[in-house]
Amino acid sequence: MKGLSYLNRGEIKIIIFCGKGGVGKTTCATATALHFARLGFKTLLVSTDPAPSLSDILEENVRGKVTTVEITKNLDAVELDYNIVLENWKEEFGPEVYNVISSFLPVGKEIIDYVAGAPGIDEEYALAYIYEFYRSGKYDVIVWDTAPAGGTLTLLKLQEKFYRHLGEAAALYMKLKEALAKLSGGHEKNPLTLINRWCELAENILNMVKDEKTRAIVVTIPEALGVEQTERIITELRAFGIHISAVLVNYIISEEICKCEFHRQRAKMQHKYLDILKSEYGDKLSLSILPQFAEEIKGIRSIEKIEKLLFKE
Repeated sequence: MKGLSYLNRGEIKIIIFCGKGGVGKTTCATATALHFARLGFKTLLVSTDPAPSLSDILEENVRGKVTTVEITKNLDAVELDYNIVLENWKEEFGPEVYNVISSFLPVGKEIIDYVAGAPGIDEEYALAYIYEFYRSGKYDVIVWDTAPAGGTLTLLKLQEKFYRHLGEAAALYMKLKEALAKLSGGHEKNPLTLINRWCELAENILNMVKDEKTRAIVVTIPEALGVEQTERIITELRAFGIHISAVLVNYIISEEICKCEFHRQRAKMQHKYLDILKSEYGDKLSLSILPQFAEEIKGIRSIEKIEKLLFKE
């Protein structure tokens, strides 16, 4: 089966690792980021998982701050700290929100804290956080370790709904403009500036994830739930227009591991589901497999083993 070495031959800007929790997304994302960094590309490894394990795997603290990984100066890494995200949101957008709302309603600055706590605001800003790295041009390759499947897909759905909602908000404001002018004595600040700014940001984010240079890799395991979730994830990613490059099947038990009855039965079960994945995606996408290791994947030396397996020709 194919590895991921074909990624070396194309111009890839963002590689998104998707999948349900516990399938090894962070490990595979880390190995991929290390690979591109060692090829000479300035690479960013970023995790938006609310319960990240990137610092543990790297054995370096990258929580909340972009940090250069010691093993290679071409690799930066960061785990998104959602508390910092909310503070950044309030700092960047809070004053504008307050100015617009206070122009026609008697509210205090505590409204900013209330709005910042609205469901989905932190996830929305997480996408804007990725977009800022993308837009800056500082990195040749961005490897994105996403939240477990449900969170990532919900994030994209929210983004699309947010974009549509902003267009509706602008139309609604135009209808209410005369009434708002009367409420504020004709001195209201025009919220269209803020709405248009958010609308442009939302559109740019959607274009980023749908770009030809953005590729998704779905990580899964050879079990019934893994097969079902892989089908659902691929269907939804395609519905968003995201380009999917590979399905990566993790934790495969080889015959060399053990010949006891337990492992023999586990291997038999896994190969049944692996055959299903091969049949469904083997010809349409690159299908790669990774074995199960006896030791935990932690530290650069362990990550190097994964890199060599993923990118062998």
